[in-house]
Amino acid sequence: MEMGRIIALGLVGVIFAVMLKKENPQISLMVSVVTGILIFFMICTPLSGLIGLLRDAAEKAGVSSGYFGIVLKVIGIAYLAQFGAQLCADAGEGAVAAKVELAGKILIMAASAPVLTALLELVMNLV
Repeated sequence: MEMGRIIALGLVGVIFAVMLKKENPQISLMVSVVTGILIFFMICTPLSGLIGLLRDAAEKAGVSSGYFGIVLKVIGIAYLAQFGAQLCADAGEGAVAAKVELAGKILIMAASAPVLTALLELVMNLV
């Protein structure tokens, strides 16, 4: 049922944006951005439930909460970077979209550095 509401909101937003594009492109862009943000907020509740489920599974598996937090941070950065890049691309700013994607990749590398160093230390201790 949730997906039906998301699709309906998306379609309404697209129809309004297309209708306004010729007469007022700035408002059309704002309708697209607001539609995307509303869809993002609609998925926050199911997403928080999923994170709780994954957190419980990680605890049962004995995964360190620090590593689990890093993985969640990396996933969050990836999704937000993609969302931001798509908004920029929708606005016709492909160059800015590419920079947002690059920034997301760099931030993912920075966030995952502790996991990488721990992995390298583990490998070095085995050798």
